[in-house]
Formats: sequence, structure tokens, C-alpha cells
Amino acid sequence: MASITRDGEIEWQVEKKVSVPGSHEANISVKSIGTANIMLDGNPAKWLQGHNLFGSDDLRELVFATMERLTTLLHLSPSLDDLNSWRRGKYDLKRVDCTAMWELPRRPDVRAWLRAAEFQSKSRHGRPVTRGSTLYFGQHSRRWSVKFYSKGDELDAVSKGHSLPRDIAQHDTLHKWADNKLCGELTLRAMALKELHLDRASGWNSSTPLEQLLSKIEGLSMAEQFSLTSASIEGLPGRLVAVYKLWKEGEDLRGMYSRATFYRYRSELLKHGIDIAIRQPPKASNVIPLVRVLRPEAIAQVPEWAINTPLYFQKKS
Repeated sequence: MASITRDGEIEWQVEKKVSVPGSHEANISVKSIGTANIMLDGNPAKWLQGHNLFGSDDLRELVFATMERLTTLLHLSPSLDDLNSWRRGKYDLKRVDCTAMWELPRRPDVRAWLRAAEFQSKSRHGRPVTRGSTLYFGQHSRRWSVKFYSKGDELDAVSKGHSLPRDIAQHDTLHKWADNKLCGELTLRAMALKELHLDRASGWNSSTPLEQLLSKIEGLSMAEQFSLTSASIEGLPGRLVAVYKLWKEGEDLRGMYSRATFYRYRSELLKHGIDIAIRQPPKASNVIPLVRVLRPEAIAQVPEWAINTPLYFQKKS
């Protein structure tokens, strides 16, 4: 596109993007930069796999595989020097998203963690902000930002375009796998990449994304605790949740309520398989520090059933 004066002078011009479809509904945008370079914008893992629930941490291999496929689709003929430079990471990076998933017992626990972290954590940017169900640290920073969200909730938010393609292999299995996952995502923008000497792909290896994400998480202040939710709470009327929680903590409800009130509550809770007449021992095992959830060893790994399938991109041997 160009703006041309009446005298034929070009005031400005910009190359338009071409959207190239990949696996299922994923796209990569491509545009020319001058006469010898192109810029890619998109998610290579999602473009190759059809989803972004898990994937390779090898940035250079992801980009190389993307370029191989793109040049075929766009009928380009890269030289041997081009191929070698892509393989070695001899190109600039303007933005990189580094992600990991943590598995909690159930999806309500992911939501409970997000609610607690909203009020009980902060970063160098200050307190986090919530947009919808996503928690952001440094959302508008020109350098980097971190966000956390429920992957299960994201997949269910069909209006936002994050749902799984209906025709993807093992659709229901993928959805079930994501149901209880807390996703953490670090976005490194151009200024941060340059400061970290990671603005060239050659500076990345397969451990770099996780190292960068964990380094930012370690800088978050998360000193407080949150409580894992109980499966029994789901479906309870709001007025019974507090009664259930008191009983679960070991309180003697007979001594707290009148006889009539106690038996009314008992009758209603028995419908949900809960008998408050059986007193519970005091428990605190479901109360854990926020940061403990984000332990490196607790990161969800690529499921075995996805390995060696089109659902998981792997480096060619």
C-alpha cells in the first residue's frame, strides 16, 4: 500500500501481510521487509501442530520447520545459504512468548490460585491486573510481561477464538488434558530481548524459554497462601458452602447451631453426599503457598500419547 501525491511522489508505502494457513485454523502472517527479508508473525508451534497446549522449546527448530513449510506453500526457492542461516538462527527476534503449564488437582483450584494471586502477589511492575480471567504482571510494559490463566477456561471461551479445532485428532483427550492446567506465559519484547542478548535466534537453545520464564517467576512476590477447593463444594448452594467449610475444618457444628438448624443443614447436605454429623479432624493440608504451585518439577510434561504424532512437533532426527 502507498500514499502518492498528485505529482506522483510516494509519501509512504508499506508491504501488506499475507496470511498463510497452517494446521487446522492456525495462521502465520508473512510480509516483505525491503527486497531481501521477510517478517513472520504468529505462533510456529500452533501453526505446525494445530494447538498450543504443549510443544517444543527449541525455537530454532520450530522456526526452521516453519520456514521449510512456508517456502513450499509460497512457492519460494531458498538457497543453501538461506537454509543454513535459518538452521543456525541468523535472524532477528522482535518478540518471544515462553510458556509452561502447571497441573493442579482440578480446574476450580486453578481459579482459586488466580483469585489468591490477584491480591497476594506483586512484581517490579506492582500489583497484577485482571483482564477477564487472565492475571497480568506488567501488561503494558515495553520490555516484558507475565500472565497466568486457566487453560481449561480459555478453551471453553469459544468467542475468543481459543477453542480447539473440532476436527483435530484426539480432540476430547486434548481438552481433558488441559482442564486442570494453570498456564504461565512470559512475553519478551524487543527491548528486553536486546538487553538479554537474546535478540538473535542463535542465542537461544532448548532450555532458554523455561529459564527465562522461571527467572521472572522467581522475581514475583508470592508470600501468601491459598486453599485448594474440594470437589464436594461444586454444585452446593451458596448458603451451604460456609457450613461445609466450617465442617471440613473440624468445627463442631452441633455446638454452633440450634438443633433445628443443624438438622436442616444436615438434611440438605446429605443430598450431596456430605454428613456433617460425622465430625472431621482439623485439617490444613489443603492450604499451600502460592509459589509452591509454580515449582519447576511440577511443570506438566508433554503427554506420552501425543509423542510421535502430528499433535507434537519434534526435531527431525
